[in-house]
Amino acid sequence: MKRWKENWIVLALLLLVIFLGGCSGEEKHPVSLSSSVYSNKLVVLPYMAVKAKGSIATCPICGKNNPAGPISPEAENVLTDMLITGLERRGFVTVPMEKVREALIQMGEESARKKPIETAKILAKRFKTKLVVAGAVFEYKNREGSSIGVEKPAVVSFSLHLIEAKSGRILWEDKYYESQKALSEDITNIGKFLKRSGKWVTARRIAYDGMNKLLDDFPIFQ
Repeated sequence: MKRWKENWIVLALLLLVIFLGGCSGEEKHPVSLSSSVYSNKLVVLPYMAVKAKGSIATCPICGKNNPAGPISPEAENVLTDMLITGLERRGFVTVPMEKVREALIQMGEESARKKPIETAKILAKRFKTKLVVAGAVFEYKNREGSSIGVEKPAVVSFSLHLIEAKSGRILWEDKYYESQKALSEDITNIGKFLKRSGKWVTARRIAYDGMNKLLDDFPIFQ
């Protein structure tokens, strides 16, 4: 009987957290861009890994600091593919990545990475677009363990920017950071915990969730 009551108390607390989480904060609305000024055709720059000596790295696109750490070799390609897929699902048209990579090789990839805004301007002119999307990854560390138990959780940190090519101005930017925590460490993440079936997930899954979160707030055309 006592055990039954304890279970109901825990369930009640979880439901309360879900309710409060759903009612707190203001609802975010995507920024609107005029379709008479811009088109939905975009150049997407491949994600670039930004390694840091300490726990903070500076974004080469916007100059802001971000949590940083080890970056797995697959991080750049994984995030680039997720970004393109997410944009196209939302109605954007992207310049084929093989053409973008070919142009970057011709420009010199290392120099292009060091000056992403200038690179955005050059590629936009080449592919006749007004907008460029660029992002950087600062940490992408896979879990140490399995889905039912870990020694160290997966960690992902990355940014995303929408650049007006002609001026080089950043029209919109956002970033995502997550180091998965146990429910006992952070009960406010109950919704995410249930969505992931209470499992310890991979860095790829965290990146997928993070990319969708950012793209849900990505500018829309009106």
